[in-house]
Amino acid sequence: MESDVPIDALAELASALGSGEVRYVVGGSTGLALRGADLGRPPRDLDIYVDEQDVGLAHRLLAAYELDVPENSVTDRYRSTLSHYRIAGAMVELVGGFRVSAKESVYMTEVREILYPACDRIEMGAIALPVVPLGHELIFNLLRERPDRAELAGKLIAAEPGRHLPKLRTLLERNRLAPHVAEQALRLAEASASGEEGP
Repeated sequence: MESDVPIDALAELASALGSGEVRYVVGGSTGLALRGADLGRPPRDLDIYVDEQDVGLAHRLLAAYELDVPENSVTDRYRSTLSHYRIAGAMVELVGGFRVSAKESVYMTEVREILYPACDRIEMGAIALPVVPLGHELIFNLLRERPDRAELAGKLIAAEPGRHLPKLRTLLERNRLAPHVAEQALRLAEASASGEEGP
C-alpha cells in the first residue's frame, strides 16, 4: 500500500491541519488506496473534503502550498468550492460543500455532522488519517457512473459489514437518493464473499 499513496504529502497535510479546528476527511483514490484497495495504478492526486464553513480556514492553514484560491465550481452534475495545493510533490484538491446531482438523486458531503464522526482512522506512522466512510465512495461512484470503483467499495464493505453497513445506511437515509440507486448500493455492499455482485 505504501508505494501507492503519497505518504509524505499525507504527513504534511495532517501536520498543517492538525490543530483540530478544521474537520476534514481524505477520499477518492487515495482514500481507497489507504485501505489497501488495488486500483491498478497509484492515485493521481489527493482529495480532501470539508464543509463550506471550513474552506476559508483550511485554505489559510494550507497557504504555504497553495496553487490557487477557493472558487465556486458548478457543472451539470457537481457543485463545490475548489482549491488546489502542491504538497510534497503531490497535487491536493480541497473540496468544500460538495454536492452531486445525478440519476434522479442528490448527495451531499456533510463532513462535521456525518462523514467525520463516521470516518475510519487509518494509522500511518505517528499519524491517524481520517478517511471518508466507504459508503460515501460507493454512493459517489454510483452517481458518477464509475461502476468499477463502486464495486470495489462494495466489496470492502461486504468484507466487514458490521463495521461499514450501518454507516452506508445512514448516508442512504440522510440523502435524497432515487430508489434504484439506493437498492444498487445495498446490493453491492451486501454481496456475499462467494462472488455475488450487483448489476
